[in-house]
Amino acid sequence: MRIIPQIETPASESYASFEGSLIKIINGMKKSGLSGLDGPEGLPSVVLEQNFGINTLILCKDLKDRYKNLNTAYAFNMRDKNRISIISDLMTLKRIGVKDIIVSEGLHPLKTMFKAAKPVYDIDVFGLALILKRDFMNSLHGIDGLDFFNLGVVIGASTLADELKAKKLIKTGVDRLIVNYTGENPDVNMVNYIKSENKEVFLYIKESDIKYPLDDFIKSNEDLNIDGIIVKVVSEKSNIFTQYFEKNEI
Repeated sequence: MRIIPQIETPASESYASFEGSLIKIINGMKKSGLSGLDGPEGLPSVVLEQNFGINTLILCKDLKDRYKNLNTAYAFNMRDKNRISIISDLMTLKRIGVKDIIVSEGLHPLKTMFKAAKPVYDIDVFGLALILKRDFMNSLHGIDGLDFFNLGVVIGASTLADELKAKKLIKTGVDRLIVNYTGENPDVNMVNYIKSENKEVFLYIKESDIKYPLDDFIKSNEDLNIDGIIVKVVSEKSNIFTQYFEKNEI
């Protein structure tokens, strides 16, 4: 099983400092075995999430240029992004050779400080899947090869609506599904269904929701039929991974 850190680019820290700390995490994971070297080939070593800080596209390109064997995934949410912004990002990712994309619908404003705002989706996760996998909107100008990207979508896995959404996404052609961890392991039947459709499935959890040592959390999920766990960390300097490295003297 592969363990993959996901981190947002910071708003205040210098580019060089952030990248240096990020590389320390990746190297530490390789030494510790957390990167799952015996797992499926081609999976990302790290997921970089675009927010308000350093441009993640630039960081992806720099890491790819400097570390030839480092596979990064680019993550963003679909809320409040228009199709011009999305297509621009896709064209840049194609140009720099980043194949892995992870998308989510994004938090509803009621769960943010902007509770009165209304979420806007010019293109939602289904629309993006149709663009990339079926050319439904025929709008990827300059991007040859519809199946260039490995598309992952973040979903829930506890209700009938979640199951129906997963089935629809699979029919649309997504490559992997990332299941939100809500305190309990996801529905095993749903995980097995996703795997039966030859799709990769990952667990997604924020580091603050891991209430016991990382080793124990990994072991508690080993029986699930999943390809890996994506752990969202807050800081590249002090997080659940660096604590693990210090504990195990890595």
